[in-house]
Amino acid sequence: MAKLSYKVSYYVFYVCIALILVVLGMFFGVGYNETNAAGYVEPANTPALMFLMYGMFGVTVIATLIGAVCQFGGALKDNPKGAIKSLLGVILLVVLLVVAYNAGSSDAILLASGEEYTDVTMLKVSDMFLFSTYILFGIAVVGTLINLSGIFKR
Repeated sequence: MAKLSYKVSYYVFYVCIALILVVLGMFFGVGYNETNAAGYVEPANTPALMFLMYGMFGVTVIATLIGAVCQFGGALKDNPKGAIKSLLGVILLVVLLVVAYNAGSSDAILLASGEEYTDVTMLKVSDMFLFSTYILFGIAVVGTLINLSGIFKR
């Protein structure tokens, strides 16, 4: 079974690389004569690149969720206490996102066109993503420094 999953992931990886190379080739190599709504010239295949990114992100999220549920289900059979402990990371992430959302500003911002953007939910969501990125990056830096110091190796 392990060989089959290795072969599948091997071929999926190369299909993804080929797809990325084809779309990037189209993006950079085919026509720069499209004018967008703002009046700027953009590559003709900008939508193809954007749909590729959205599609790969969606597939990644779905595969991650399915893998996490399957792994949790398997761990729940073998070690129920350990499986419940493994949910701690997900719970902490949800708490971080809720706190960051509530800390986000709902003040309107001025767009380049001179209009004000006043959608409170999206303003708070964008702040939530920024704050959570900063906090998670800080945690990663601290964790890396602690690991490099060798405190837990003793």
